[in-house]
Amino acid sequence: MATDIVPQLNERISVSYTKYSMRDRELTRIANKIRDGTATLKDGHEYSKRVGQHLSEALLDNLTGEALPDGRLYYNIALRTVVPHLQNNYELVNEINAAIQTEIDKAQKIGIKPVKADFPEERIKGLIDKMTAEKNTLDDSRTWLKEPIINNSEAFHDDYIKKNAAFRESLGLKAVIIREASSNCCDWCAALEGTYDYSTAPKEIYQRHEFCRCDVTYQTERKSQNVWSKSSWESSQEEINKRINYGMEE
Repeated sequence: MATDIVPQLNERISVSYTKYSMRDRELTRIANKIRDGTATLKDGHEYSKRVGQHLSEALLDNLTGEALPDGRLYYNIALRTVVPHLQNNYELVNEINAAIQTEIDKAQKIGIKPVKADFPEERIKGLIDKMTAEKNTLDDSRTWLKEPIINNSEAFHDDYIKKNAAFRESLGLKAVIIREASSNCCDWCAALEGTYDYSTAPKEIYQRHEFCRCDVTYQTERKSQNVWSKSSWESSQEEINKRINYGMEE
């Protein structure tokens, strides 16, 4: 009976991932900002990017020709190694963003619990299918362990933003979506940059291509301005009561 190598691979991946994360001063800085109540959702995006980078490094360190049977990354191995570690990043990104949002809400006296985005099973399945295509060489497979791992970790952040902006709108809070282009971004990203009312934001606002490092965040306030008319809007008493009642639920 062949030895199952996956448990040992996962242990090694976890050790590498922890090593890279512990050395990252930016992750420490973000943790300190959360503790001090000064973190923003841009920090949440930076966190998602960095844990994606560290996971990519850890996977590349350990899913090598020497470690894999026949020097290939087979579907069942990728499914049991790459996916659980991506799920771990998904949990971490949602937890960090929720911690940041909770502190922001406290300052605005908003009593709404953040909600977790759904894990994108189909998107990750598609990644594994591409990674383990029968025609792939090991080098081909390992290409999918580079930028796509970082990109998907960033997408966990984007999914959180989309889910929570929609949720707060449903409770009567006005959400504003903000997309800031990264330096030297492409024309497509430059065209999307801006601040949008939730209801009028382009559907592509949450999307990112490979190597895209644009920030996607949102804001909700008791009183704010419509980004088109610049007129102030206030929450009605009915909306306020709805949020208060929700905030008291367990």
